Amino acid sequence: MSSSSQPPISLRTGDSGSLNPQIVQLVQQVQEGRFEGLREYLSVSRASCNWQDRIHVLQCVAPKILIDALDSACDAEPEAADLFVTRCAYFCELATKMRGTGTADQVSAARFQNAAACVKAALADMAMCTHLDGQDPTAYTLVLRPLTIFSQTNLQQQAFAKATAIAPGLVPAHFALISPLSKRWGGSHEASLAFARQAMTKAAPGSDMAACLFWAHTLVRTHIEYFDKAPESARQYGLKPEVTSELNSALDNWVAPAYAASRSSISFLRRASEWYRAVRDIDRLSKVIALTGEEAKLPPAAGTVPQRIHRSSKSNGVLSWILGKR
Repeated sequence: MSSSSQPPISLRTGDSGSLNPQIVQLVQQVQEGRFEGLREYLSVSRASCNWQDRIHVLQCVAPKILIDALDSACDAEPEAADLFVTRCAYFCELATKMRGTGTADQVSAARFQNAAACVKAALADMAMCTHLDGQDPTAYTLVLRPLTIFSQTNLQQQAFAKATAIAPGLVPAHFALISPLSKRWGGSHEASLAFARQAMTKAAPGSDMAACLFWAHTLVRTHIEYFDKAPESARQYGLKPEVTSELNSALDNWVAPAYAASRSSISFLRRASEWYRAVRDIDRLSKVIALTGEEAKLPPAAGTVPQRIHRSSKSNGVLSWILGKR
């Protein structure tokens, strides 16, 4: 998907990479149409198989790229897997930007169509870079989140299987499937929780996999509050002894003294801080924000309107186009 007529688009502000010196430097370079720093990083992360950090850096840096310059680089080096995985990351992030916020029934058909164009482009680049480098799970993982926009469960499952065949304990891949399996996106509370618990069995020492469990329980709690419109039931869910015990145990194991939070850990740790803010557990909130650097602010008693619901006839209407059928 060439975008030679498009102006540069900045997709993220205030992300978890915004204060990291290396990421700041890489963003500055790619905004100038220079890729040498990013390509050097991608070479190093590929050699070390540091997949979680690789995905994190691409999600922070790729959205800032001058797409015309990246298109030209891909055309000039059609065998360069690192360029195609970078463009895959760009279109994955742009798909989410194009879809925008708001519940699905508030999103225009044009926005869904634009998001679909980006997903289609991302899938094409995923096919290219995984053909060039069949042992890199990065692109398979990157496409999981934008596929959620269109409830593309089968494609997600295929991409997830390929990613985890290469890296069985890859946290971003597991985390990306929690939402589409949840009731909010047409699945069920039981399915997303069961998947999160299964993911915990794949966690390597020092892993951030517990974020999956916190996110699955958060999706249950917020669905009860905002979609079932039962805030008191949601509050009670957050205080259920079995839920509290499961998550407290997960946190204790997650941030045990040997744990070292990396820059790619911050967004996952924030799933825990979000939970402990909601249930007002100050002690454990303090334990988490000591690692994330967040402020210890508690939410107001009243909730806010959720931003997304799982399905829309407008989103379903572009599925065949995403798959190349029209």
